[in-house]
Amino acid sequence: MINENFVTDIAVESAESANLMRHCEQEILSFGISKKRLNIRTKEMSERTNKPLGVYVSFDCDRRIYSSPRVAQAIESHLCDALLQLVGVRPQSKPVLIACLGNGNITSDSLGDRVFDKLSIQADKSAEKGDKPPLLAISTSVFGKTGIESARLVHAVCKELAPSHVVIVDSLATSTPKRVGLSFQLSTAGITPGSGVYGGKERIDKSVLGVPTVSVGVPTLLSLGTMMHGVFADYMQTVGGELDEYKYREVLSEKMLSGMVVAPKDVDVYVENASVIIANAINSAFGVK
Repeated sequence: MINENFVTDIAVESAESANLMRHCEQEILSFGISKKRLNIRTKEMSERTNKPLGVYVSFDCDRRIYSSPRVAQAIESHLCDALLQLVGVRPQSKPVLIACLGNGNITSDSLGDRVFDKLSIQADKSAEKGDKPPLLAISTSVFGKTGIESARLVHAVCKELAPSHVVIVDSLATSTPKRVGLSFQLSTAGITPGSGVYGGKERIDKSVLGVPTVSVGVPTLLSLGTMMHGVFADYMQTVGGELDEYKYREVLSEKMLSGMVVAPKDVDVYVENASVIIANAINSAFGVK
């Protein structure tokens, strides 16, 4: 079982922690973009990584995606291809629903809200022969503002509109500072809003919605306890010692640090640029760009 202090939404980080990277396919793409594909297909793998069954595809980039149009276009193309592969064949007449989660008033949680504003939405009508299926979108906000769990809201919209697929967009948590704003993860496993930090329980996936789901997101924050655990563990390895897990948890509890999250000072730049890349990828895959 994965260490209880290890909090992350990024599947490959969980696989690394659980010594399961032998199951991960890795490839270096153009501009040094690293693609990793992990298929969590067994109950044992799911328990060891603390991740639901499904396919997880991640792209690790460097800061050039936000300074070079060519690099940004490259990752947009890779994300578009990955979305289409994970979604697969979809009926011509049924819409694709983009469900954008999060809180637009909190920068590190505003990815979904910003992607929503940049989508090329089509009217809800039957597509003519040769056209793409309609692209529809909703922005769910958060329970504290609406009084409605995101999962229930998306389920209600699905029941009314009967889309062929749902694509979920949300901010993610990571255990690695260098991934903040620079990694993209897609998954067929659905998502639990806030699970990476706040321990969310309401899942949004195929079992809830009744239609295939694909999630896409970018890590925009870190769990302070997880980050500190990694730093201390690396330090102890360097000096030839071993981290006392019991004492570490005790200190976290005493200092009330286990539930704290952190984000870089330039998180607004990361979130805005990442939202452009994701929106362009979605528009290319399902809408009009």
